[in-house]
Amino acid sequence: MLRTATRYSAATVVLVITGVIAAFIALAMILLLAGANQDNMIVNAIVTVGDFLTTPFQGMFPQSNAEREIVVNWGIGLLVYLAIGALIARIVR
Repeated sequence: MLRTATRYSAATVVLVITGVIAAFIALAMILLLAGANQDNMIVNAIVTVGDFLTTPFQGMFPQSNAEREIVVNWGIGLLVYLAIGALIARIVR
């Protein structure tokens, strides 16, 4: 059995990775909804990463409004990543 300190360290790593993933998705959503210039290299990189991470969730609930579709589908992806990360961290501890 792993020592307690090692388990908590592993759980912390899982939570940090989950937080970074969630931050990319949330920031990409904000940039898209705010109408940020996607020709900007930084904006493009963040939106590209967010788009990649949410690929399995895109089109899950089609909406007539593109902004609403981003909020709904990417939001679901964000929540799923957070839930899975929390579950894995809990199991590791």
